[in-house]
Amino acid sequence: MKRTLQLCFLAVSILSALPLAGQDLREIVARMLARDDWQDNSLLEYRANRKFYAVNSRFKTDSTMYVQTVFQRPDRLESTVTLHEGSHLIRSRVFDKILEAETETSAKKDRQQVDIIPDNYIFFLIGSELCDSGPCYRLKISPRRRDKYSLDGEIWVNREDYSIVRIHGSPAKRPSIWTQRTEIDRRYKKVEGIWLPARMDSSSDIRIVGRSTLSIEYDYESVRTQP
Repeated sequence: MKRTLQLCFLAVSILSALPLAGQDLREIVARMLARDDWQDNSLLEYRANRKFYAVNSRFKTDSTMYVQTVFQRPDRLESTVTLHEGSHLIRSRVFDKILEAETETSAKKDRQQVDIIPDNYIFFLIGSELCDSGPCYRLKISPRRRDKYSLDGEIWVNREDYSIVRIHGSPAKRPSIWTQRTEIDRRYKKVEGIWLPARMDSSSDIRIVGRSTLSIEYDYESVRTQP
């Protein structure tokens, strides 16, 4: 049995590394955009409980916040803090700023300015590899504008339905002169046929303050889609 499992895994690994069999970059991006439009039209509502956690290792300071978030189509997004423990400074400087940014970019016209689409990014096809969700295309993304919401990095696109299942990169514009480097990793999971955020992790190296890390975990109570 172990031998069979090893051979199956080897076969999947080889297949994911094979040439892209006629799939060119334009087709991948076009299908990715079509899938994104389908998800926007299919998702009606979700309710999620989120756990925010941040820690600064140098000062041994941490903070945890629990948030209930409700999304309703087309762009209504409401978040309610249900519990907070730990540093109030981290809450005001980090957690509250994230919630403000989510509200700021929740409207469709504002999302279009930050979405991973050709108007905002240049795409480069790196190849294909095996992701947690299965075989994926790996693409490099380079922002056309360097603003506070754009990323220099990579995305992974599911080869079966062309949804983005992972985003990794660094802000194209440094958040402040004090921030030396920031890395962000966002992963998605499929719920009721829709790919939704599963987890976000980031780390920042900041002068004097040192390294700080942040994580946001998502737990969905309900997801409602078009019948």
